[in-house]
Amino acid sequence: MKSKNLFVSAVVFASLAITLPSLTAQNYPRRPIEMVIPFGTGGASDIFARNFAQIASKYIGKPFTPVNKGGAGTIEGMMYSFGAPADGYTILEITPSLLIVEAQNKSSIKFRQSFEPIMRVQSDVVLFGVKANSNLKTLEDMIAFAKANPRKLKIGGISPGGLDEYIARGFAAKAGIEWTYVPYKSASELKAAVLGGELDIYQDKLISFMSMVSGGDIRPLVVLSDKRLPVPELKDVPCSVEKGLDFTQGSWRGFVVKKGTPPEIKKIIIDAFEKAYADPAYKDMEKKEMTDLLPGYLNAADFGKLWDSEFNGYVAIFKQMGLIK
Repeated sequence: MKSKNLFVSAVVFASLAITLPSLTAQNYPRRPIEMVIPFGTGGASDIFARNFAQIASKYIGKPFTPVNKGGAGTIEGMMYSFGAPADGYTILEITPSLLIVEAQNKSSIKFRQSFEPIMRVQSDVVLFGVKANSNLKTLEDMIAFAKANPRKLKIGGISPGGLDEYIARGFAAKAGIEWTYVPYKSASELKAAVLGGELDIYQDKLISFMSMVSGGDIRPLVVLSDKRLPVPELKDVPCSVEKGLDFTQGSWRGFVVKKGTPPEIKKIIIDAFEKAYADPAYKDMEKKEMTDLLPGYLNAADFGKLWDSEFNGYVAIFKQMGLIK
């Protein structure tokens, strides 16, 4: 009788083990979900994550709560998300910055080992410009001045050691110049520094950059791309490749969850985000923000493969630049 009871208990326990994940998925989500944004407020990535989350909320059934964690070159956002349970209630927006953090070994948390992809949503283009009243009228002016005055020009970006610094350093290496990179905590601080004269060169993603161009504050000098952009205000702005500078690094944006999140819950999130991506409201947003100029979407599997490919590329470049051994 005792062995029979043990057998029944084992069967019941095994049945529970099989059904608990599906029960968990059936109850998910029971409360609002945190959308962790590893940047300050007001920048392109912050605007994107907030708007996408609002659209996705109608498909997942609960609202998203934006949480800005913009310190330490996106490391703060990663650490915050890593410290949360792997239960689907903390979703982290990512850009290439976290791959760069891992490539430079700047955090004890290894991004690719600690998180799982949901999907990539956008690709974005980066531009360089100067204040409208700057004496640097063209890309050639900027490069000539920088060569004659090493490290005198100041270019800004969001946080030290992240994507913006990689782009600034990578472009400088290709152009054979030296300038000084100055990190800021948020896009609003960066823009204020440019307008206030603290910075000589303004770099930003397209939609945020265009707000400065449309306001008459910034004159664009170059698009980091292999072709000019089909944007009326930029029709006369050269791309880097046509100027003999084969440097086209831009940005992308996507979402991840902590490794160990139940597959059933991960599938619910992916399904909701896929629907949000196809939603006319998102397509309108994408067009309005000009993030439809490059293919952006990648599913979870292909997004994960991209991580490995870009990580290896960053390591190679950083070794050439002497930033890592």
